[in-house]
Parts: sequence; structure tokens; C-alpha cells
Amino acid sequence: MARSDGNKLISLEAGRFFAAAGVMLFHYTGVIANFRGVTVFGDIFRPGHVGVPYFFVLSGFIIYHVHRADLGQPTALGRFAVKRAVRLFPMFLIVSLAMLLAFLVSPSMAGQRELTPLGVAADLLLLPHADAILSISWTLRHEMVFYALFALALWFGPRAFWAIGVWIAISVAAGLLAVVAGVDTVPWMGSWSVTASTLNLGFGLGMVVAANVKTSAGLRAWPLIGLGGGLMLLLGAIEWTFGRGVSHDIDVLGPFGTIGLLLSAAALISGLVRLEARWSMPAPSFWKAAGGSSYVLYLIHQPLASVAVRFLKRLPLSPEAMFVILAVSAVAAALIIHLTVETWLLKRLSALGRRREPQTVTNDAAPAPALASPAGFALTTPQPPGQSQG
Repeated sequence: MARSDGNKLISLEAGRFFAAAGVMLFHYTGVIANFRGVTVFGDIFRPGHVGVPYFFVLSGFIIYHVHRADLGQPTALGRFAVKRAVRLFPMFLIVSLAMLLAFLVSPSMAGQRELTPLGVAADLLLLPHADAILSISWTLRHEMVFYALFALALWFGPRAFWAIGVWIAISVAAGLLAVVAGVDTVPWMGSWSVTASTLNLGFGLGMVVAANVKTSAGLRAWPLIGLGGGLMLLLGAIEWTFGRGVSHDIDVLGPFGTIGLLLSAAALISGLVRLEARWSMPAPSFWKAAGGSSYVLYLIHQPLASVAVRFLKRLPLSPEAMFVILAVSAVAAALIIHLTVETWLLKRLSALGRRREPQTVTNDAAPAPALASPAGFALTTPQPPGQSQG
């Protein structure tokens, strides 16, 4: 059994924070380039979007691990739905509604978005919808499809996993076809673009890792960590070498690079889970808080930057100083909001889905992958180059 603090794998909590921070730094590099015409720090954070495949794999791992005992148990469907909603919607709705209010007060802030009553309703319910209020919420729609298909396995048992397999197969095939055809999956497939991203493979890989952690316990942790981390660093180095100075909208690695990142994330997560069976990460309380704040960081970092940069550009600051101030402010704000607003909400709403389970501990405030039965993990991150925004 893994050694952890508060029934959590602390190394994965740390991984969540670094992945979210990497995506933030990726986007903030683009923000400074747009406002100041300068690519800061040699575009070193261009590979930061590698956090996206990490989170897709981690989400599949957590959902399977936490709910594997519920497979084939129709009575678990209600609890599953409540737990997912409690973890996913509160902060998402707070941020989205705040942005919607800002758009209504100042329509120019909405940009090219078409705000119709039906579209807003679909957006707030996280239904497949291409023109979102919070544009980076596109990955949450992928999560919703995964949750719906996983729910079939709760009703019919593991034999229903074929539905997830078909979705992943269609997603990879459609994503590769879009690259060959040179089309953008969003206008090509509209709301159905949630089925046209190679990233969906990550959910399946995460489930495979979770299903084999115990049966393959003989595998050593460090070779898996070295393989996964090494491949991730190699692909990041390749992207930086060939992509620095190139628009962040261009996918340098392509879909096969995304698949490589998904495989590296699966190996890394598998190794970290095994490592904590005999090693405890230092400063667990800090990493629990940092990892717990990563969903809030994902939700707020772009809206926060769009406001803050308008004030910072009036000050005599270098582009690098603006970048650092934005990054530090976003991390600090996410931690504060997580430790106050989000934790308070989750503690009260989690009672809706709380139940006793053998050998599990419920901890909704900070989703945990290995030993807990939390409200769920919903952290997903903004779009990497060339991926669907379904």
C-alpha cells in the first residue's frame, strides 16, 4: 500500500501542480508576445502544454481506480454523477458566470463569441459546444464524454468498456484524418469535435495503468519514471528546438508527438504510484495544497491575465518582469481561492455524494488518486497547439 499523507499520493499532487503551472507559463508567454511583441526567456516555456496529456492520463487513472469497485453496480450511478458534478461545476460556474456578466456589461470583451441563450445553457452545462464563455473549458467537455461512457460500465460492468474503446478509436482516427486533410476539427466537426482528438487516448491509458498497478507490482518504479520523464523531456526539447519563434498555434510535434506524450505520462504516473509504496515525499501539506489549487489555476489564469496585463502595460516594466508578476499573481490567487472558497464549497457539497466504502477515505476538498474516494478529479488544462476545442 502506498505511503502517503492524508491518503493521497503526494508525488501525483506535485505533478498536478507542475503540469498546471507549465500550461500557465505556455499561455503567458503568448500573452506577453501579443502585448509587448517579445518572446520572453527564449520561448523556453513553449513545451509547457505537455501538462495537457498528463492530466488526461491522470483523469483516466483516478476515475478507474476510485470507481473500480462500482463496476456493474447500477446503484452507484447516482453517487458517481453527484461526485463528478460536485468536483467539476462549482468553480467552473463561478468563473464562467463572472465572465458572462463582464461580457454583458462590456460586449466588446466577448470578442468573436456568439452568446445565444441556447449556447450559453449548453456551455454552462458543459455539453459539447464550440463557442464557450471560458474558452479553455474545452477539455472539460472531453471529461464529460468520458464520464458518460464510464457510467455505462457502472451499469453494465466492465464489458461496457467497449464504448470507451470505440470513442478513443474514433477520436484517434478522426484526429489523424484531420491532420492529413489539413483541417481544423472545430469548424469541421463543430460540437462533435470532442470525438476528434488524440488526447482522448489518455483516458484509456490512465485506466490501463490503474488496472495494472497491483498486478504488475513487480515492475520497478525508477525505470518507469526514467522512461516516462525522459521521453517527456525529449519531446519537449524537440519542440523547443524546432518551435521557438514559431506561433504557439502551430503544432510542432503533431499527433504522433501527442501520442508519445500520452505514453510518457502513463509510464511516469505508473512509476510514481509504485515509488510511493516505499517512499514518502517531503513537505506533503504544501504539495497537497499546491495540487489542490491546480484546477482553480487552470480556470482563472487566462481571465486573470487579460485583466492584469492592461494595468501592467502602463508601468515601466520589462516584458520579463510582466511575465513573472503575472505568473506569481496567478499561482498566489489560485492557492488563496482554493484554500478558502473552493475548499469551503467542496466540504459542504461533498456530503451529497458521500458514502462509506471498504478501504477508502472520502476527501472531497483535494481529489486524490490512490487511496481516497474523492469527489473526483476534474483538472484539465488549456489547448495545446493543433488540438480540438470541442
